[in-house]
Amino acid sequence: MTETVAVNLTMMLLSASLGVNIAFWCMVGMIRFISEIGSPSKIGGRSAIGISDVAVVIPAHNEEIALPKCIKALTAVIPARQIYVASDGSRDRTVAIARAHGCRVLDIQPNAGKAKAIDKAIRNYRLCDRYEAVLIQDADSEIDQHYFEHALPLFNDPKVAVVAGHVLSRWRDQRRLGMDMLYAAYRTRLYRILQTAFQYGQSWKWTNVSYIAPGFASVYRTSALRQIDITAPGLVIEDFNMTFEVQHKRLGRVAYSPKARCWSEDPFSLNDYRKQVQRWYLGFWQTVWRHGFWPSRFWLSLGGLLAELLVISIFALSLPFAALLYLVTSLEMPAISLSELAMRPVSPLGLLVLFLAFDYTLTIVVSIIECRPSLLVYGVAFPVIRLLDAALFLRALFKSFSAKSDGRWISPERYAGIVSIGR
Repeated sequence: MTETVAVNLTMMLLSASLGVNIAFWCMVGMIRFISEIGSPSKIGGRSAIGISDVAVVIPAHNEEIALPKCIKALTAVIPARQIYVASDGSRDRTVAIARAHGCRVLDIQPNAGKAKAIDKAIRNYRLCDRYEAVLIQDADSEIDQHYFEHALPLFNDPKVAVVAGHVLSRWRDQRRLGMDMLYAAYRTRLYRILQTAFQYGQSWKWTNVSYIAPGFASVYRTSALRQIDITAPGLVIEDFNMTFEVQHKRLGRVAYSPKARCWSEDPFSLNDYRKQVQRWYLGFWQTVWRHGFWPSRFWLSLGGLLAELLVISIFALSLPFAALLYLVTSLEMPAISLSELAMRPVSPLGLLVLFLAFDYTLTIVVSIIECRPSLLVYGVAFPVIRLLDAALFLRALFKSFSAKSDGRWISPERYAGIVSIGR
């Protein structure tokens, strides 16, 4: 009985979280946090790069609903003349809205894709010659008023090439519960776990193995940006590739501060969520194949994560079917006995129960940290979304061997009502 419990717990911990990697990077993050207590190099202080040295590039495709909120948040901390909107084939009022707010606007016709829009704005306005840093921000994001206070001082380290922003899900009406907020609730938990566990530990100066500076709001030093191939052909998204370029070409560190925050709008329909996640995963796998393997700490970390995610995705998808089969036939699953280093049969139904219990425990913890009791309600559906993510992850892997893209995009449905971006 004890042995069965031990096996079950081992399998549960490997499957219900993100496995060994998340435990390892949590430990690294804790060491970083402790080591930086009282350190003069801790985040904050004056920056050699000031607000006047920063340009903002906003690629936008039919964003008349989201763009005003994005620009309003930006102009509270940076002059409108330093904001450059790259309207990529927009057919709505995107261009007019950007001009009305005093931003510089590049009206690209026909649309060429997000990556090309970013590259055209940088080249057309000679941003790498005129500024020390460029913030690339999505049109559906709202920057925190203290973002630059926490992001720019990180560039005091000359080895920092890019600062990755801290993403927060934008919550709409908090007075009601609805299916349209399910994916924002799920992302709230996901972002908290991934950024606390992975981004914080992987962006430490002694590790420097971050594989993503998210495209929603990350700042690039222009001396590094000059050397990045933003428009690599065939990729559906650009931010994974840009981060891999920094790592592969050894352009510098990817730094991160959890206080450099920006709110992003998540999909509120299943179809938009599926399309967005599929694009993310496909772009990730395409980037992995494009850059290939090179001996480095970066690939040691990435390779371990890839192997684990593949195993966990397959295991998570097979677990409900195995549990159903067990109810019909009493057929058990093989699992590794850690004490005997041998295979032992275990109940898949028990594993499924442990999977769900641990998953909901994560929701409880994040609900307390985020001060959002509604997560406890939405959390009941999170395991289903995780299974969808696992299926899309594996589907993207197979699709990545043949899928090519010209980078053109379609913006998801936007919310035009009142939103809440604070607690």
